[in-house]
Amino acid sequence: MKFTLVSAIAIYAGTILSTIAADASPEGKAFNHFLQIWFENQNFKTISRTPGFTNLQKYGILMDNYNALTHPSQPNYVASVAGSNIGIVTDHYYNIPSNIPSVFDRLEEKGLTWKMYQEDLPFVGFTGYKYGRYVRKHNPAASFDSIALNNTRVQNIVHSDQLMKDIKAQNLPNWMFYTPNMDNDGHDTNAAYAGNWLSKFYESTLNEPYLLNNTVILITFDETANYMIRNRVWSLLFGAVPEELKGTTDSTFYTHYSILRTVEKNWDLKDLGGGDIDPDKSNVFQFVASKINHTNAEIKKVPWNNTPMFGPLSGKSKNTTRIFIS
Repeated sequence: MKFTLVSAIAIYAGTILSTIAADASPEGKAFNHFLQIWFENQNFKTISRTPGFTNLQKYGILMDNYNALTHPSQPNYVASVAGSNIGIVTDHYYNIPSNIPSVFDRLEEKGLTWKMYQEDLPFVGFTGYKYGRYVRKHNPAASFDSIALNNTRVQNIVHSDQLMKDIKAQNLPNWMFYTPNMDNDGHDTNAAYAGNWLSKFYESTLNEPYLLNNTVILITFDETANYMIRNRVWSLLFGAVPEELKGTTDSTFYTHYSILRTVEKNWDLKDLGGGDIDPDKSNVFQFVASKINHTNAEIKKVPWNNTPMFGPLSGKSKNTTRIFIS
């Protein structure tokens, strides 16, 4: 009986300590959890007529002046976590040198947690170019040597099924990135297919109270399908957003750098010194800006953002990118 009682106390204490550890992350000024879900290659007008997406607008804030940064896909993904595309201008295999900082570094410096939830990932920590309907170019963490070559950090790249497990365990990371596979994100299918998937995903996963009530969720697109028009993409914030703003539209000028700046401001992260601090490209999501008394820039001449952004890794290949950039 004594052993049983002691064991029970130990188990109870362990549970308490685990809960404390899970909740030990610093609190954010406007939110404690952030989840972004990226879809692929659709013009704003197309998604504005796709029910699978527009049906969610009543739950959140439609950002009708949100813009991608460039073409094609991969530089947008990388820029959203690094404050720069570092000169990546294709969807090829890149190894980003370990001395290039990212949001992952800044989160960890503050004791915050993160995960990349990837559909069709063959195993935890996989950094290969492709597997089934999974592609590396839509998983920005995999391209950073500081992640891919670190046996601990690379464990944060997990299969998408882990999201529901983390929701059920009430143990969500602070920062989350969810990548649907090449069919579900609309890349190899179309807007209607992606919208149907999103409707089902909302009912099965995103509608879970623990996630919905504690997490700001962003749905966005990497880029437009048409490279000859302004790179404006349909984007929606919902979940733990102010109740009075649900069903409203925010016409502030945003780009993918706004994700970074919003996260930095929310948790007082050190900036990355790139597009995330360019006032013309990194307005903070307005509901957060209002809460922290941040004044956004008024962009009168809206850029099209449809040209390549050249830099240090431009023209490099898999075998030549693992170098240090001074």
